[in-house]
Amino acid sequence: MADTLAEIHSSSVLQESDFNSNGEATLVTTNSSTKHVIKDVHVIEGDSNFKVQPFLNIGGFDTVQLTGNASGSEIVGPSSTVKLKTSTFPLQYVDHSFITQTSSSQYSAISFPRVNNQEGYTTNINQSAQAFGHSQFTPNNSTRAVYIGLGPNNYQMLIDTDRNSQTRLYLRQANGTLVQGYTDNYMPWWFDDTQYAYRYNHSSNLIQRLDCFTGTLTTLIAFDDGNSGSTYAKMFGVNNADGTTAYLYFWTSENAYAYYYDFANDNVSRYTTVAAQTAFHNMNTFWNALMKTNGDIVHFMANNNSRMYVYDWVPDTLYTSTKKNSYEELNWANNQQFLITGNAFRQVVGSKMYYLADSTSYTANTLAYLDFDKSGDARFNSTDQVMAGVSSYGYGVSLSKVTPSNSTVSGRTYNITPSFKVRLTGVTST
Repeated sequence: MADTLAEIHSSSVLQESDFNSNGEATLVTTNSSTKHVIKDVHVIEGDSNFKVQPFLNIGGFDTVQLTGNASGSEIVGPSSTVKLKTSTFPLQYVDHSFITQTSSSQYSAISFPRVNNQEGYTTNINQSAQAFGHSQFTPNNSTRAVYIGLGPNNYQMLIDTDRNSQTRLYLRQANGTLVQGYTDNYMPWWFDDTQYAYRYNHSSNLIQRLDCFTGTLTTLIAFDDGNSGSTYAKMFGVNNADGTTAYLYFWTSENAYAYYYDFANDNVSRYTTVAAQTAFHNMNTFWNALMKTNGDIVHFMANNNSRMYVYDWVPDTLYTSTKKNSYEELNWANNQQFLITGNAFRQVVGSKMYYLADSTSYTANTLAYLDFDKSGDARFNSTDQVMAGVSSYGYGVSLSKVTPSNSTVSGRTYNITPSFKVRLTGVTST
């Protein structure tokens, strides 16, 4: 048996097509009489802003992540395989499409194409008069939220509420065929922006979850708040940074206690010692929650068209009537109106709240956002995209995460060149 200093592997440039559907590319396979000791790994990334950074996988074990050149000793035994294993490939193309309904059969959208959840690598898209494929979404409140491209069945959904008694959810096939429909009063829904819609069913004392990919309704947890449901019932939630849901918040009427469901611990807790309307301002509007980048959570609502009230929220804290006036008032320094209507649906994405702006702040129907990571007027920002074709149906904006077709992706110019080149040197024994 002879030991030889050797170049164990030197690849040409590896691109997405060189990796399989599991993100793996095979570099070296030893036979029954050959083994290697890898001493040095030299790497070259093809795109400094969109890196591959694979693990060096030896015999099924991830050994070191190749974020740069590496040195050490890794043994490759007989009949073993050396692979690169990355989460970068295959590339994931998803458009974040902000949608407003413009008629019972059409919508407009501003889309921000993402690659592996990163924006800015191709042109934004502004579309008007897009067809649902049917004319079944007839409610015309500004409070509506519309979602398209849900799951492998390409379902569509409308969630509509008058902010008080009337609550509707319609899940439909792309041709308009009804999959599920719910019109139970005082049972508002909240969608997690990806797959699940939630409500508190006070008739059955259950927190329920609708899988919007399949139309299946299941029970999350049994819970009885002791109320039958009445004026200004609410349900809203907040997602973690990774998109999973952290908490659901709800009350069955403005005269009921406020509760939250904790996903991590699978339990329900009360977070007010008094009725919701005694602890917080303005039940007659939408309530939202978001998580800042630092992990802090806030609840907020529009008190009018030019002001929002923001409440900090901390788990395991019981709020009394003194909480009602311990809010931060969010408004522009010049007090100008920024919401077309305080009753319009608003979309939370991470630490940002998106909305269609009033003409006194930006061009009418500009997609704007408030960044809760910032303070003062710096929180007010614009995407510089004006929603085209907005009619009297408009004002509210919701988010759909849409996977573009292969032909759509190939017709775009994405300014990325992710690739990887690797050279392995060490000792070979045969």
